[in-house]
Amino acid sequence: MNRKVENILIAVLVVLAFGGAVAPGQAPIDPNLPEAPLPENCAIFTPGYDVVRPDETPVPPLTDKQKFEIAIHKTFSPSILLKSAIFTGFDRGLGTGPDYGEGWESAGKLYGYTTANIASTYMIGGGVIPVLFHQDPRYFRKGSGPVKSRILYALRSEVIAYSDRGTLMPNYGTIIGFGMSSALSNAYLPSDEVSFRNTMSRYALKFAVSSGFRVWAEFGSYRCLIDRLRHR
Repeated sequence: MNRKVENILIAVLVVLAFGGAVAPGQAPIDPNLPEAPLPENCAIFTPGYDVVRPDETPVPPLTDKQKFEIAIHKTFSPSILLKSAIFTGFDRGLGTGPDYGEGWESAGKLYGYTTANIASTYMIGGGVIPVLFHQDPRYFRKGSGPVKSRILYALRSEVIAYSDRGTLMPNYGTIIGFGMSSALSNAYLPSDEVSFRNTMSRYALKFAVSSGFRVWAEFGSYRCLIDRLRHR
């Protein structure tokens, strides 16, 4: 990966860590509420199991089982096919992924590698880490305010999350989860493709692409928008 691209990815991480609006100090989580079923998915390309809308009343915390259920739902959602295609395109264009050569067969291998990588990210970053650190893996939409503030809020949520009690905490699901899944992906790479630099490049790329999907979740999805228009 060339130096210019690396600088862009580093800049993304800096913005995530230090830029943007400060997230609200308390999420609408009420630990006293009884366990509730997970919401139905209302998105085409991004599953809505882990998104809490701003117009909802306080929600109960997730159980450890529900955190893994969300991770499994996302792993087997059609949205993983879209994310894999996006990551594969970036891997090819930026040179962050393994080099399997040219042609459709090589592209298929890269796509398979990317899909496995994303699946491990979901399970580690959305299941294992949130359970260990008592973190709520859901995204709590801001839902109102200037477009810029909502975008910055979505970006900031990549590094700032909420605990099971609704208080602010580091987003270990991405900070540690992305790192662990990036390192794990080295296990099924050719030895000449494994290096600290390549691992960190994939780590930064995950933040960049995930940030884009956070913004998409903040403003809803095409299907959710259609549903709202139908109910007017």
